[in-house]
Amino acid sequence: MRRRLCLLTVLGVAIFAALAKPSFSQVGASVAQLNGSVRDESGGTVAKATITARETETNRTYTAVSNENGLYVLASLPPGRYELTTEASGFAKSTQTGIVLTVGQAATIDVTVKVASSAEKVIVTTETPPVEPTRTEVSQVISTTQIESLPISGRLFTDFVLLTPGVTTGRTSLQSTFTESEVTRISFGGMRDFSNLVTVDGADTINTATGSQRATPSQEAVSEFRVVNNGFGAEQGRALGGIVNIITKSGTNDLHGSLYDYVENSALNAHNLLQQGILPVSGNGVPNTLRQNQFGGTLGGPIKKDKTFFFVNYEGQRRGEAAIQSPSLLRNFNLINQAKALLGIAPEQESTLKTQDSDRGFFKLDQQINKDNRLSLRYSIEDARSLNVLVGDTLDGGGLAASSSGHHNFLRDQSLVGIVSSQVTPSLVNTALGQYARRHSTFPGATGQPNLDLVNEVMMGHNFGVFDATYESRGQFADSLYWVKGSHLIKFGVDYNRINDHIIWPGFSPMRIVLPGVNCLVDFANYVQHVRNPALLPGDPSYLPSNPGEGPCPLALGAQNGPPLNLPPIPALAGPNPADFLNGVPVVFWPSPLGSGDTSVVDGTAATAPTFPSPLTWNNAYLPNETPNYFSDRNHGYVGLFVEDQWRVTSKFTLNYGVRWDYETGLGDTVNNYYKAFQPRVGLAYSPDKHTVIRAGFGLFSDRYNIGFFFVTHPQRPTKFCLVPADPCTSFYPLPGIRQGGYNATYALNQLPFVPPPSPFGKEPADAATALLLNGTYTPVALETNPFPTAKFPNGEFSTVGDGTVETGSKMPYAEQGSLEIDRELGHGLVVNAGYLFVSAHHQVRAENLNVCPENTSGGASPSATTGWYQCGSNAFGNFTPPPADWTAGKSYFQSVLIPVGLLYYTDNSGNSVYHGLTLSATEKVGQYFRLNANYTFSKTLDDGTFTTFVSTPQDLYHRSLERANSNQDVRHRFLANFTVAASKSKDTNMALRDWEVSGIITLQGARPFTIFVGHDANNDTNPVTDRVGLAGRNTYWGDKLKTVDLRFSRAFSLREHHKLELAADAFNIMNRDNVDEVDSVYTSPDFCGAAPHSYNDAVSKKIQNSPLSFIGTCSGGVPFPNPDFGKPRKVFNARQFQLSFRYTF
Repeated sequence: MRRRLCLLTVLGVAIFAALAKPSFSQVGASVAQLNGSVRDESGGTVAKATITARETETNRTYTAVSNENGLYVLASLPPGRYELTTEASGFAKSTQTGIVLTVGQAATIDVTVKVASSAEKVIVTTETPPVEPTRTEVSQVISTTQIESLPISGRLFTDFVLLTPGVTTGRTSLQSTFTESEVTRISFGGMRDFSNLVTVDGADTINTATGSQRATPSQEAVSEFRVVNNGFGAEQGRALGGIVNIITKSGTNDLHGSLYDYVENSALNAHNLLQQGILPVSGNGVPNTLRQNQFGGTLGGPIKKDKTFFFVNYEGQRRGEAAIQSPSLLRNFNLINQAKALLGIAPEQESTLKTQDSDRGFFKLDQQINKDNRLSLRYSIEDARSLNVLVGDTLDGGGLAASSSGHHNFLRDQSLVGIVSSQVTPSLVNTALGQYARRHSTFPGATGQPNLDLVNEVMMGHNFGVFDATYESRGQFADSLYWVKGSHLIKFGVDYNRINDHIIWPGFSPMRIVLPGVNCLVDFANYVQHVRNPALLPGDPSYLPSNPGEGPCPLALGAQNGPPLNLPPIPALAGPNPADFLNGVPVVFWPSPLGSGDTSVVDGTAATAPTFPSPLTWNNAYLPNETPNYFSDRNHGYVGLFVEDQWRVTSKFTLNYGVRWDYETGLGDTVNNYYKAFQPRVGLAYSPDKHTVIRAGFGLFSDRYNIGFFFVTHPQRPTKFCLVPADPCTSFYPLPGIRQGGYNATYALNQLPFVPPPSPFGKEPADAATALLLNGTYTPVALETNPFPTAKFPNGEFSTVGDGTVETGSKMPYAEQGSLEIDRELGHGLVVNAGYLFVSAHHQVRAENLNVCPENTSGGASPSATTGWYQCGSNAFGNFTPPPADWTAGKSYFQSVLIPVGLLYYTDNSGNSVYHGLTLSATEKVGQYFRLNANYTFSKTLDDGTFTTFVSTPQDLYHRSLERANSNQDVRHRFLANFTVAASKSKDTNMALRDWEVSGIITLQGARPFTIFVGHDANNDTNPVTDRVGLAGRNTYWGDKLKTVDLRFSRAFSLREHHKLELAADAFNIMNRDNVDEVDSVYTSPDFCGAAPHSYNDAVSKKIQNSPLSFIGTCSGGVPFPNPDFGKPRKVFNARQFQLSFRYTF
């Protein structure tokens, strides 16, 4: 019922607006603007001239009247081909043809009229000037020609956004478990790739649960789109980075259509760097395979000429490919599977067939109600079925994957959009938009295996980094009013979105076990085997030997947290590592969330722990009846108001100024309502002559709250602590009263951290994980005697769990954006541009672990240091252990966490970033025969936090300024060029030589940075994934450069009049260069053993990789010498691939 009501609401808005005498345009920047001046032959201005723009393919007309200075503005024109007619009393009628307007363009066409002589009519052919003297934003158009002509693999047309300057592939999710395939991750101006806005025909197309784009129409249904990098006007908002405005195709007065098919097959392709050296080990995988077929058709035309038009498109995809998994996994394939067997878990597959099948439909109806009113209705749908989408599988990253980490994605994404616009008077235009959209995405795990995380290298089992389901519905209404008053174009508008989200996130179900390296997995598997059968002796064949080539298990030697135990680095006999019984097995255990439970009591045992089927098969991460424990609903919305004035001060100078206000509703239960998102913006354009324009702009731009991290904590059971130590507990402490201030509800994340001696909990994580693996049960740990006499915990009612929360005082993220650029036309058709972009973002969300005691610099009795609501430093367990003797000077080494609450995961909005970029670009067009777009960007991006994933938490909570470093998004140098060369289409040309076309994309990009990780908890803060080597900052190691050339060769054959067949072959990375996307950056030693490596394949990296195993020794803290796999490729871009296609048009 609610679904039908929403659909009827959208239709009702559209019909009401049509009957109430409105006309058409796309909302805001989805339209074009045409302006200019009307002068006579002597240069004098002509007032009250009537200017009529006729769209030649539909015969729709739009009118304006020149003011007293001879200036005119047609404020809201759909992109397309136009004829411009000017009529003025006493002057001959003037008609200019050949005008082409693109989305978001502010074109200037000046008109010169002649004195009338009888019925004289002047007709001239005019090209739209390449320089836009009144546009103030920094933006570029990806035209229909580029979309149709350039080579593209997968036909994900938003990849073409990367052709513009100041844009790179986003890496916010680097090293994390975030997984979302078939989405182009884009970073504008160094900003996070979750902070952009994508619109289709003016309608918001963002999935608020993840921050990425929803399903967009197929490439065949897209006419063009504009990429707005910086300085966008007040009518656009909810984005720190950039905006992509997509315009879809419409029907015309001519019936036209197409049929097409694009095919890729691995039989034609080369093997990439990782595929070349991998030999079959077990024979239980699939061969290296890629099979892709994308096919479909379009049809558009008139239902009633000059009145009603339609356009439809269907596109299907059938794709299967062998997913490439973590090289660390494949190098230790048999050993890892043997360890999994001891844990009672099914083996990994060498390779898994990942399928991505989809069907997309698109229907658009345009109705010219009368000469002043137009209605457009659009419906689009995508049904997608993707199997075995591996952990971290995004279009920008991955490299940690194992076959067991796969998820299956079943998606249905629909949207219905109605747009109505009215030219009330020649100087007043109104546009209204209504949208109802629904996105149902289920993402269940391919297996329910426990998550085994080999820190920063391999992720196996159920991927906790994704929602198992997201159901989102959106209702949107937007209205914009354009008022031409003298030399001013004044815009007013409102945009309201109501969004309902339903999320299922089972957290770490069934469990997560974090191990620092392959040999720690071996140690743990032997430990479980020992618990299963204590009578087994070391050396028994059922135990596993370690792999000396991977070095010993860090922390197992005991030297880092106590006196040297004089144990061999690797056990002499296969079996339990003796160090495990002294130090504890170095694992971190994260059991399944406790669910909603009884929140009136404090101890974890009061909640009903999840149950698993017996015998354990791990087919599912949780039983269906556990689902209510893991879902969360949130109804929220966006309100945006704006006013803007585009003032044509003179014919050469335009000033654009305005203000926008955004407000986000429905978040008051988590964060305080924030009403201060006022965003003043100003831009100017000065054109000293018709070939030159200088632009500058500055403004504030607010982002959205990242809703996904409002959901992460909600499915968990709230945790409470006694206000006064007592048994039973009668009053509770209002959590968390942590040092940053007061916050609202917290939620259990259930981490049991590995804390070596003197903590008594060293073996507790391993014992709890072992019990769950062997018995399928988990009882939250309760301490029968309160060991913390000065802390507020009750006897027998303390649960070893962790918490997560969001800062209630979080402000909406915002950025200061500034730009300066100059366009200059040289000769005819060549335009060069030089620009500077500045983006400084503040209040960005980032995370930290608050359960870290202050740093410890000496042994002896524990210092008393009150931190928030508990005391670090109670000497209940005796003296603290000082840092290792060879610990890096100036680096924090923390006291053991005596209150083992595990992770206190907390997100605030203290993040900052800054981007400086210089751009150079050139555009050349020589008739129909040659087009070139080239640009170069020199930039630098710094930030103090990547995101809110665990790998992004600060290494040192008490010195967060040390996190400021090169951003994941940083790319110093990037050059892009795309071109099209076409042969003559004239029938007078030899048949063998005509109708050929060659197009290409050239990409040259500098190296991108990586953080050098230790790979285990070296600084004793219980977090094993963030530790960096020595005093190195974030992102100090530079990866490989990217160099690639993509080409398309095509030939068109005319079959009969207006019927054409085009055959094409695309070659991607035609030079077959090995382009490395990600490298293994786990160093293992907590300090550098000699010179620090700096970049991919440098001398230090090669020395580490090429050293014999005897070179692997201990360097610092008794841990192994550098990881011999350090700096090796972990993920690569495609090798040379071919795509064949045909396209029939009529």
